[in-house]
Amino acid sequence: MSIIDLLLETDAKKFEENNKKDYEIKRLSKILGEKFVITCHALTDEQVDHVSEISNNHTETKYNTVIESCRIEGKRFNNKELMDKFGASTPKDLLKKILKPGEVYSLFLEINTLSGYGRDVVKEVKNF
Repeated sequence: MSIIDLLLETDAKKFEENNKKDYEIKRLSKILGEKFVITCHALTDEQVDHVSEISNNHTETKYNTVIESCRIEGKRFNNKELMDKFGASTPKDLLKKILKPGEVYSLFLEINTLSGYGRDVVKEVKNF
């Protein structure tokens, strides 16, 4: 069967599914005494464009990507109750108060992988 035939026979909704994964932040799990889990979603084209538009440098891109992608128990980092508790005026401030820079960077890398970025997502076919 040809690739075109396979594409035509496959439910188009399978290509639209938003991949997501849960990640434990070990340092916070230790502090809280139970697993601290963040759920990260693959970014859509629109979200990637949005992050690019609002970010002036690589550091802002990392933070904005995590803010756009990740949730704690389904809540975004713009959650007013959490922002008030930590004295944060923006989602980025909240993220900085909860996570260490290395944790943000690790999540950023995982989000990029979920979103299809990476060295091993495309492979050259030899002798095709």
